[in-house]
Amino acid sequence: MPKFGIEIEGLDDIINQLDELGADIKEVAEKALKATHEYVTNEVENAIKPHKYTGATEKSIKRKSEIDWNGSVAESHVGFDISKGGLPSIFLMYGTPRMKKDQKLYNAIFGKKTNEKIRQIQEDIFFDAIRKVGG
Repeated sequence: MPKFGIEIEGLDDIINQLDELGADIKEVAEKALKATHEYVTNEVENAIKPHKYTGATEKSIKRKSEIDWNGSVAESHVGFDISKGGLPSIFLMYGTPRMKKDQKLYNAIFGKKTNEKIRQIQEDIFFDAIRKVGG
């Protein structure tokens, strides 16, 4: 299951600035990761629609954003829950010898456009936080 963290150029400087301004960095990071999860989940839900043989793979989409903290590192799991019927998503995204991969589904999680959009969402949230606390 893919994990997303915060991928902003100059993140250390932004965190230092937020810290100096007295902002709750953990809260801002969680907001950015929740927005990331929401965006990717929406993309995955749209891309999985053609694959409705049983509906089990679609049901395995991680719709609830859960942020995992390990020290100062936060991650959000996105995509499909393999243990809850999401295993076919791997075959759909990467293909098999008899089946072409679904590029749209793959791109919904790993694509360049998705990564650029995530970076923009996260930057907006962090810079909005700086503006709100007076930077």
